[in-house]
Amino acid sequence: MNGTTLDRYLLRDAAASWLAVIVVLLLIMLSTRFASLLADAAAGELPRDLLFKIVGLTSLQYLVILVPVSLLLGVMLSLGRLYKDHEVAAMTGCGVSLLRLYRPYLVLGGLLAVFTALLAFQIGPWAGRTADYLVKDARRLIQYLPFESGRFNSVADGRGVFYTAETDQDREKLNAVFAQIERGENGISIIIANEGRQRLNTVTGDREITLYGGWRYDGQPGSKMYEIVRFDEFMTRVTPPQFIYSNNKRRVLSTSALLASSDPQDRAELQWRIAAPISVFLLTLLAVPLSHVGPRQGRYGKVVLGLVVYLFYSNLIGLGQSWIGKGKIPEAVGLWWIHAIVLIWAVALIGKRLNWWARKPKAPQAVAAA
Repeated sequence: MNGTTLDRYLLRDAAASWLAVIVVLLLIMLSTRFASLLADAAAGELPRDLLFKIVGLTSLQYLVILVPVSLLLGVMLSLGRLYKDHEVAAMTGCGVSLLRLYRPYLVLGGLLAVFTALLAFQIGPWAGRTADYLVKDARRLIQYLPFESGRFNSVADGRGVFYTAETDQDREKLNAVFAQIERGENGISIIIANEGRQRLNTVTGDREITLYGGWRYDGQPGSKMYEIVRFDEFMTRVTPPQFIYSNNKRRVLSTSALLASSDPQDRAELQWRIAAPISVFLLTLLAVPLSHVGPRQGRYGKVVLGLVVYLFYSNLIGLGQSWIGKGKIPEAVGLWWIHAIVLIWAVALIGKRLNWWARKPKAPQAVAAA
């Protein structure tokens, strides 16, 4: 097996393990988010056609958090299997050095670090803003719902009052409809219908209402003169107020906005985004020596250790971010001291595995001839 073939084999095995881990973790996190959105949709607070779009955007945000831990576990599972199946022993027996063996994993870590940088700086914040916009806009339109079963609803600052005795599960079909609409100088219109339908125009945002088999009364309040019209079908639109989107959450602010801000909290968020890709590569460095499995050790025992290492690292980053936001740490120091600790630790573990720190035997001294 030549070097290129070996690299491809190790890289493919590690990538498959990483992909399996991240899919499982992503499904676990998205299931909770989806259950929450599904509850909102069942309560009529969110359109069902937006569920999968919002979940997809949310998954892009979660990837920033999941890539580091999933890569750590993926590399440890992959190398752990190779150690347990004695493949590493066979490779080293064929003259492959441990440093040479580690190279494909570091390549994978570098590639995923670049991917994480894209997620942290650009894709993740954009996905967060887009999902938040869709949710807020949809809830605004749903709250601007003219008809609800058994309730008089006032819309457009009281210029319209709507009532229906009953709606179906999707709130589209209406029974026993009453509506009063102000027409400015032309007075008011009172509409009574046996049934009707309402639907949301997703392009314009208007609520389109169609009534069937009813009567319309037009006139001025207090006047005896009313125009009465019998109709088979009557259609009207209710236009909600203009939606002005705003979001001050730092997690979804653009990176350019964070760079332009002097707020310590914004600078702390920027430091966290910088830390995301760095943590991916450093955790890969740690995963390689931590994955070593002895002859009598279980394959998954080191995975628990890997989780402890990740929690320690991520909690330190969170603590450092909090300190930066509160002004306890200068921005120039940032989170670099945490990365330095992990880097020194990783190099020390790798050096131990490669016997970098082993003492060289002293050269024998020549015995002088008598």
